[in-house]
Amino acid sequence: MRIVFFLFLLFHTSLAQSLKEPLTLDFYPSEQGIVLRFNLADEIFLYRDRLKLKLGAQDLSDLLSYPAPQFWGDEEGYFDALDLVLPRPLLDAYFSPRSVLELSYQACSKSGLCYAPQFLNFSLQKADKFYTLSPLAQHSKSQESRIQSLLENESLPLIVPSFFFYGLLLSLTPCTLPMIPILSSIIIAKGGGMGKKRAFFLSLIYVFFMALAYALAGVGASFLGFGLQAFLQKPIVLSLFALIFVLFAILCFRDFGPVLPAKFQALIQSRSHRGRGVLSVALMGFFSALIIGPCIAAPLAGALLYIASSKDALLGGLALFVMGWGMGTPLLFVGLGLGFLRPGDWMGGVRVLFGFILLGLALWMLSRFVRGDYILLAYGILGVFFVVFMGLFEGACSRMQKFKKAFLILVLAYSLALFVGGLCGAKSFSNPLNFAKKSKENLVFENSQNLATIWEKIKNEERVLLYFTASWCVYCGLLDVEFFDDERVSAALVDYEKIKIDLSENGALQAKIMQEFQVFAPPVLIFFERGRQREKITGYIRADEFLEKGL
Repeated sequence: MRIVFFLFLLFHTSLAQSLKEPLTLDFYPSEQGIVLRFNLADEIFLYRDRLKLKLGAQDLSDLLSYPAPQFWGDEEGYFDALDLVLPRPLLDAYFSPRSVLELSYQACSKSGLCYAPQFLNFSLQKADKFYTLSPLAQHSKSQESRIQSLLENESLPLIVPSFFFYGLLLSLTPCTLPMIPILSSIIIAKGGGMGKKRAFFLSLIYVFFMALAYALAGVGASFLGFGLQAFLQKPIVLSLFALIFVLFAILCFRDFGPVLPAKFQALIQSRSHRGRGVLSVALMGFFSALIIGPCIAAPLAGALLYIASSKDALLGGLALFVMGWGMGTPLLFVGLGLGFLRPGDWMGGVRVLFGFILLGLALWMLSRFVRGDYILLAYGILGVFFVVFMGLFEGACSRMQKFKKAFLILVLAYSLALFVGGLCGAKSFSNPLNFAKKSKENLVFENSQNLATIWEKIKNEERVLLYFTASWCVYCGLLDVEFFDDERVSAALVDYEKIKIDLSENGALQAKIMQEFQVFAPPVLIFFERGRQREKITGYIRADEFLEKGL
């Protein structure tokens, strides 16, 4: 814990000056009208073309007099402070008793981090010779904004249990579940019957470094950019990690003869015991958090927004570290439970089972960049080997053995279907033989990587939906097959101009778009209405929950 504290302290002291406080806005009446004063901190830049004012149905943006702009690269805008006058004749012309002044703007720091676009509403009132503004309640905050507010306004005794609870909830998500067989396979591969203390200790090491990865990656993403997880989804990185799974699987198969040369097996086994084994478990825990589950959820996004806006890497990193412990708590019970296992002949079958699970996870990782039909073919072959190794063609005497053989026959049938489907070019696990399905109209998204085009759509279209996705994102796949395929969701989104932004490549262009809209990782859905951000949904959302929002 002392090392972690000093790591967080290092981030806090060395990077705290890289971001500045966002601008503040003051307004006061004058005989000339109303003066809006934008107070900008050092090295904060206010975009000229993002500064929009609307009074009722009338756009005032092009009717105002602006000071001579300054330049930041090719962008026009302002540093330091900006006084913008809403002239009295203009207010007289468009004033009504229920007038609402809509203001939107966006600022960036010279370090390259862009703050989220701000959308503010004011009630315009007239008293004698003066006009006054009164802030109106804004749209309800997104969940990540509420979590950001929790970090900003609450004390540490409330923050720590809150983020631990968030972690417990996230431990049941598809992004975390694969870590259960990974840890189980590591412990089984190191030898069953190691004792509950040893098994629990290895689980503790795994969870500690998993939580550390979330904390450090979160702080790094907030300060240094948004592409760390995407970088770790490169084919070469995924291939190396899949190879590690294969090596651990080989340890599980060691009872079935020398799959590898004896010297190589001895080398792998020697590095998986005691002291050196701790290092391997630590590395697996650290990289599993970044590679196995490259998803984002509201608690994670809220902490990242807090770090980015407040400069407080220490508190934000601590919150992420505690959240990682919450996510890893079920893994501690898994390790403790495996520690109660006693050696015996039956342990050979358990090791084989986890060996095949590891091989399946290796294929799952490769599926992020390998063609779907090849993956289907590989899973079919793996399934055939699985049922043979698990004893499908051995005799069955007891009733339990007969149930086991019946289950293995079903696995064999599905594996053969996957194999045939892969040969025929199918890519769907749910329908490998391409049975005819009732066709339905899917939502059509326009793919775009042009920031200017995206903003043009937001300004000109009545309703716009931005969908940030990536090929390596687990939640994105769930949204595609469960959320967007729901007929009720399709009906609700029919009036939206739908734009898909693919972040798979993780290039400079994608990083710029992510910074522009404060997206740290996919999936993210951002809804705009008449140029104003109405809702931002981070992570997976069920169709019923979405429909309740009334978007």
